[in-house]
Amino acid sequence: MTARLHDPLAQFNYLYKEPANLTTMGTKYTFKCNKCGYRATASGGMDSGMHAVTDTYICGSCREIVDVCTGEYGQEYTREEAQVRKSKSGTGLNFYVCPVCGSGKNLLKWSASDCPCPECGEKMEKDLDGGMIVMWD
Repeated sequence: MTARLHDPLAQFNYLYKEPANLTTMGTKYTFKCNKCGYRATASGGMDSGMHAVTDTYICGSCREIVDVCTGEYGQEYTREEAQVRKSKSGTGLNFYVCPVCGSGKNLLKWSASDCPCPECGEKMEKDLDGGMIVMWD
């Protein structure tokens, strides 16, 4: 006898056998620095929605923590693959480009486990009062 799944997303994934990253929405959180007060809204690592795959970076040009598009349809691309895919993609996504300043250079991967603040270098933390603030697709 099959166990009942009470979570609608789990039911969907069980019935359709789709990879979870293609059937869920991406999530963004607020991260804050208690030392200098800097705040950023980001996924905090690799995430994906229906079309875009993102990862969190610190942009060295504008010094912001940003989610950068790194792939599409559940597949993350290397920078080299992204250059080839960009001309063939029907989604119009800009891969490995800062969404704030438009720079494609000086992107340093940012991890929610290390969490360095781009302003002062101290460890940032997820704002538990702010919680999950955005679900995106």
